[in-house]
Amino acid sequence: MSILIHLNKIFSNKFISEFKFCKHLLNFTEERQQFYYYKCNRYFCTMENKPFCSRINVITGETEWVMENEIYDYHQEIARSGYTDMLHDHERNKKYYEGIKLAIAAVHARGEQAHVLDIGAGTGLLSMMATKAGADTVYACEAFPPIADGARTIIAQNGFKEKIKVIGKRSTELTVGPEGDLPRRANILATEVFDTELIGEGAIPTFLHAHKHLLTANCISVPHSATVFAQVVESDFIWKWHKILPIKVTGHDDIVSTSEIDSCAGAPSVHDVQLSQIRPGQFKPITEPTRMIDFNFTKGDFQERRSQIHQVKALTSGSCHAVFMWWSLEMDTAGDIVLSTAPTWAHPDGDAAPWRDHWMQSIYYLPTPLPIKQGDNLSFKLSHDDFSLWFNVKTCSDNCENMKDLNQDDRPVCTCGAHIQLSRARIRKLNDQQTTDKFVAALKKVVKHDSICASISDGSHLPLIAARLGAEKIFNFTQTNFNRKQPLMDIAKKNNLHQIEVIQKRGLGDVLASDIGNKPIDVLMGEPFFSSTLQPWHDLHFWYAKDSLKKLLAPDCSILPQAGTLKAMALEFDDLWKFHAPVVEKEGFNLAQFDVIVQRSSDLADERMDPHHLWEYPSRILSEPFDLMTFNFKGNIPEKSIKKNGSVQFTRKGICHGIAVWMEFDLDRDLTISSGLQGVNATDMPCWDMNAKQGVYFIPENPETFGENGLKMLNYHIHFNPKYATFQWSFELK
Repeated sequence: MSILIHLNKIFSNKFISEFKFCKHLLNFTEERQQFYYYKCNRYFCTMENKPFCSRINVITGETEWVMENEIYDYHQEIARSGYTDMLHDHERNKKYYEGIKLAIAAVHARGEQAHVLDIGAGTGLLSMMATKAGADTVYACEAFPPIADGARTIIAQNGFKEKIKVIGKRSTELTVGPEGDLPRRANILATEVFDTELIGEGAIPTFLHAHKHLLTANCISVPHSATVFAQVVESDFIWKWHKILPIKVTGHDDIVSTSEIDSCAGAPSVHDVQLSQIRPGQFKPITEPTRMIDFNFTKGDFQERRSQIHQVKALTSGSCHAVFMWWSLEMDTAGDIVLSTAPTWAHPDGDAAPWRDHWMQSIYYLPTPLPIKQGDNLSFKLSHDDFSLWFNVKTCSDNCENMKDLNQDDRPVCTCGAHIQLSRARIRKLNDQQTTDKFVAALKKVVKHDSICASISDGSHLPLIAARLGAEKIFNFTQTNFNRKQPLMDIAKKNNLHQIEVIQKRGLGDVLASDIGNKPIDVLMGEPFFSSTLQPWHDLHFWYAKDSLKKLLAPDCSILPQAGTLKAMALEFDDLWKFHAPVVEKEGFNLAQFDVIVQRSSDLADERMDPHHLWEYPSRILSEPFDLMTFNFKGNIPEKSIKKNGSVQFTRKGICHGIAVWMEFDLDRDLTISSGLQGVNATDMPCWDMNAKQGVYFIPENPETFGENGLKMLNYHIHFNPKYATFQWSFELK
């Protein structure tokens, strides 16, 4: 669903109040939350008809005023939406078509005309399927104006202009009657309003409202129903996303977390992930996959809030850490046409299961590990409201009396502050002992008992490590609002690391010598990581922040890291290329106009580099890693622009879909950490840092490369403007 549609609901949809939207926001993934806050700020700017918008440059830290098109957000939403990936989902398209055909045939068999309502019509694909399948009338409801206009064009180009009416409204605004949007109630509903969590896009209120106001009592919905499946697992691998584990400092006592963090239920937002990329050896099933709850969309007889308990047997002894969740759609009333979002290791088709990114799988974490023994009875509880799911697992007696109260609101809420301030990827990075060992080794070389240290990173454990190594004082500089809880400072207090002091300033240039006790800084350190980071090179903010503090640094101040290098590598993706691949035609319908719309929006608003967690997307290397540009953090920021051109030989034959870009940081001459490539396996598949996103520059066209014969080269051109900290990229196959 469109970002702007969600924002419009804040103000105009009587079914979703401002309070309810804020509650809904907490259940989004962390990345969606960050994007929504950004969009809200820009939305108010647009409402006031301001051609200029203020924004913080995430690298320089400076406020900038930029002039942008009034409908910039519309274009960016189209360019970055999941529409293209969704339309490339052949199984989804095929099974929707089959379900629509059967529904229309069933209505006609009753001696009735088939009146179809398509909610969230998008390109109009389902509406055109219904028309071609013999529907008597079709009404396509699409609230996002650019997509609604595109649907009208696509429908006309396919010859259905007189048969399909596109209504540019939300379904909750539709009226029924002689003068209404619909002349009569529909007896078939065809809609796709689902996300990874099934109900996170508002499926429940959408269906309930439609049944009450827009559909006949004997209507048929496509899909007919949905089923949620879940499985309890043990996994130290998964747990690293959830809890801050002890930080091991070689030769010193571990830095342990607080009891409040250890017992906290965690973030309420769903953790959506490609579970197929989590190997069976990285988790242990505690239960079989369990059919948890059903939604009958044809009847619409479910409520906005329900709970369902199942008694299940523990397959093995161990600890319950988390719950894996996926769902299936039954497209027809007989349940013969089923679409499953299960990971490959639980899917009926195994490794042949269709790849999709618009629907992944979800992880839900228990507050603390639950020890169990093989054969134990477990109470496995699912609850949901109108937008989100949550789970609870307990050991129980034979009748599970201790979970009898279905009305108990046991949804997870973060009480420690750590899961609010730190994303799951950030928590996992803090738990990366291999990287921590490198930081410890580097800091041991420069931290002395009288060292004055300063840290420039968000939510970093470096101040804790420096304090454990015995530094006299550590200043943690931040521009973050610390009116909230400070979980890492709570950890410092727990471990008697009293040398750490937080200094919050609007800009680091405002820090005075008196703020740090009039002693120069001996060690300036950063991972670097910043909560505003969206692209790998955004962590260059460390360099600019260091420049703001240069008057406070000792002449021989140790800078850690000393330098950063922007790295790249050519890749062939199994599936990620579908994000930008033209749709052209699906199920016999011409959708080429949609490609025109997306390309136009990309040209106006989209960056050429997309951020992705590449560990979730299998690929093969086509070249050796190569350096794009190196930045000396010990030196000053240059005044003039830096340009670099180069060529890279392909080393493997394949299809070059894109160029991966990441940062490597030299802590000193001997120690380097990478936010990207961690290695390459025997089948030329790269292994990526799971705790950071890498940038991907998608090649507009994908000609075959001939690395084996040396017939193709990758040419690149990089332009870095230090004043505004902006990059321009160009990668071409020659």
